[in-house]
Amino acid sequence: MIIVLWFISASYPHLTFYTYLKQVLGNIVGNFLILLYTFYFIFITITLLIFFNTLIGAWVLPNTPGIVKLILFIIPALYLLISPLKTIATFMTISSPFLLLAPICATFAFSDSEPLYLLPIFETDWIGIWKGALSSTFAMQGFLILPIIYPFVSGTSKEKLLTATYANIFVTIFYTFIVLACFIYFSPGQFNILPEPFLYMIKTISFTIFERVDLIFLACWSIIVLTTLTILLYASTTGLEIMFNKSKTKLFSIIIGSIVVILSNIPQNLLTIRRIFHFNEYADIVFAILISIFLLMYQKLLKYK
Repeated sequence: MIIVLWFISASYPHLTFYTYLKQVLGNIVGNFLILLYTFYFIFITITLLIFFNTLIGAWVLPNTPGIVKLILFIIPALYLLISPLKTIATFMTISSPFLLLAPICATFAFSDSEPLYLLPIFETDWIGIWKGALSSTFAMQGFLILPIIYPFVSGTSKEKLLTATYANIFVTIFYTFIVLACFIYFSPGQFNILPEPFLYMIKTISFTIFERVDLIFLACWSIIVLTTLTILLYASTTGLEIMFNKSKTKLFSIIIGSIVVILSNIPQNLLTIRRIFHFNEYADIVFAILISIFLLMYQKLLKYK
């Protein structure tokens, strides 16, 4: 899908994805799709906040009201959001080393691991593989930002494609390593009772200087979540700005931030949260795959005519 989005962006290198929709599909259809993508990014943002709010509530701050945690988390994101895109990119670059904390912590699992837990291999059929791939789409949605920021990224078209590809390969290896570490550390039956295997795994790590590595990890990882939240809010607010022909305004940022906080605080039970994640998986198929392929085919058809 990175190649598909790259083809779309490279054909109109001076247009963002939203302006591309209006120019290629017209104002009516283009604005309609912009609105749908805006709602889609808002939904992803809500899903992210629900997950992180639930995690922090269960692991660190069980007695703190969810709305308080959400407000405290959305304020720095909005502060970053009203900054120039270059400032956002700089902050993401500075905070990127925190990503290494996860694989570093995961390496300790290999000292007390059982490789036989991986057996049997190749037992699942293609339907099971598809379900597993579908459930992992939430962690692999970063490539959707490519066509939105494409005109603002320095470099040739080929360099942008290679950068996006390398980033996708890194994320794939990153999550594969984390999952592998968890699978060789816990027996298959333990996964049915452990909601967050990785956190339980690093909770067993202790050093002479400090304890509770899991809490330190969550504190650092919240910075990574903050960068993800900011770029998702950027994608949402940019859609409204293009649709209403407005320059960068704080009003859209405050409105979307308020909506996200309110809606993220509504789900209170695990069943509702699972349904939201399940719906997000199918939304990914529509917006990240089907619409992107349709746009590329329509673009090729226009050039052919």
